[in-house]
Amino acid sequence: MNWKFEQVKNEIIYAYENTRFFRKHLEKAGLNPKDIATLTDVARIPPTVKKDYRQTFPAGVIASGYNLKSPYVMRFQSSGTEGDRLVSVVLSYDLARRQASCISVNPKFSSLWKPGLKLRTCRFAAPNCSDVECANPNSTMESRMLPDGTLVLPVYHDLLTTPEHMVNMALDEIEEYDPHLLFVDPTHFAFLIRAMKKAGRSPHKTEGFCIMSGYTLCTQVARRQIKECFGEDVAFADMLGMSELGYLGFECPHGHQHMNNEDYYLEFICDGRPAEPGELAELVITTLGDELSPHIRYATGDLYRLSGSECPCGNPAPSARAEGRVKNVLWLSDHSVVTPREIDEVVGPAPWIDMYQMNQIKEGEFVFRYLRNEAWTQQQEINLTRDLQEVLKTKNVICSATQYLPADRGGKFISCMSSVAVLEEKRRELSWV
Repeated sequence: MNWKFEQVKNEIIYAYENTRFFRKHLEKAGLNPKDIATLTDVARIPPTVKKDYRQTFPAGVIASGYNLKSPYVMRFQSSGTEGDRLVSVVLSYDLARRQASCISVNPKFSSLWKPGLKLRTCRFAAPNCSDVECANPNSTMESRMLPDGTLVLPVYHDLLTTPEHMVNMALDEIEEYDPHLLFVDPTHFAFLIRAMKKAGRSPHKTEGFCIMSGYTLCTQVARRQIKECFGEDVAFADMLGMSELGYLGFECPHGHQHMNNEDYYLEFICDGRPAEPGELAELVITTLGDELSPHIRYATGDLYRLSGSECPCGNPAPSARAEGRVKNVLWLSDHSVVTPREIDEVVGPAPWIDMYQMNQIKEGEFVFRYLRNEAWTQQQEINLTRDLQEVLKTKNVICSATQYLPADRGGKFISCMSSVAVLEEKRRELSWV
């Protein structure tokens, strides 16, 4: 544990000496790096939040000696689902190291690291998740090619209204580019799979490449469709990440998410204290060795349950179940919460559902809408309604099929959302101040 504390301590000192924002943040709390004498003392530092980095970017959070034009600086923007888009920077070699640390937990993805491989990646996600114009139906492959060899596929802002010719463009470009890796939003990709089947087309191939999901919660409904389409020979895993930090965790062959504790100091916080295994907790992150834009006790707004047992895969990295974002939990009348992951556990793979969205309208009232397919029966809807009522502790649950489900303002499709949780998240941010 001493070596870990030394890493954290060095990051705190570096951030204090080289970033204006964090120096002021620590001084406002009446602290300086000398006050952090043990790993336990790290918790004395008030967490930092997104608005701190949004409001003080770039001068306040980029370390002295660097700027936006410095070598190897990569710039990213969040999707903007929480208001203004958050602009972040990371050094390319830090991003690559974090990626390698995470993906190493899954040997099925080892083909991506072959010596001399010029990796070809196709990305299919909400338009605001990319730094190129991919929602324009007249864009070209060349205009959507990133410097690292990633081809951003064309995609519409409102997923379910994507024009047919844009869908065909995406499918044609996958075949033409023949990627080693498909990096996708799982719900978006499941939509593309359904459109492909409707058009009578088949996958460009079903072996020799990898599929990685990210951006939003990977529902069992989306996972089922991806696995049914590509089979077991294609490596598929869910990645945990953030636009401002990069890779945070990755799914091992046993289906467990292993967190990256090599490049970050990870805290799972419940009611202001370290969480016990199984408790619902917010992930708070401190970067390690980040010379460009160090993040100290960064409150991510993401919820997890830390596992208390060793994973059968044998990897020593801690495993945790991603439960969804704070702003998307459902608040019950008894002040307990149900997470997006817990709702997904109730829904399950649901072969009769193509896509779903749970929405908490107000306290004690919920609406579950879904796209159904030919496997649907009325009894399945009745059973699901009953199960949802049980977990939500109310009869005020409307469950009905629809032909349209909206994406959010950033183009992402959120499977679980709550107007009540949004208010609670604002209170939470105020409590961190």
